Amino acid sequence: MKKSELKEIVKECIKDVLFEEGMLSSLIAEIAIGINQAQSTLVENNTQQQEQAKSRIAAEKQKKLLETKKKMLNAIGNEKMSKVFEGTEPLRNSGQSSVHSPLAGREPTDAGVDISALFSLAGQKWNDLK
Repeated sequence: MKKSELKEIVKECIKDVLFEEGMLSSLIAEIAIGINQAQSTLVENNTQQQEQAKSRIAAEKQKKLLETKKKMLNAIGNEKMSKVFEGTEPLRNSGQSSVHSPLAGREPTDAGVDISALFSLAGQKWNDLK
């Protein structure tokens, strides 16, 4: 038997196994499943790493805040003032806002200044301005 004849027979056998017996489609399906599992594992690892980084940053901020409070108390040097910052929290988004507005850096729950008495003080002049 010649090499070329053997080559043709092997080609036919491989063709039969891959296409007619469905081996190729099952092989592709297994590869696709493996790729999907690998991608979901990578996404889970990324999410876990991001959560760990966020918690680490939050812990560092809390530590820095406590250090600042201690420095301020040490600068005051008064034992009566030792509990002055107890139970306080920093403003939400203080100094981190990129919004340029007159209310940037203000607490959203802050009621502001009561101007209801302004109308009675201005009297008739206010109505004339309308």
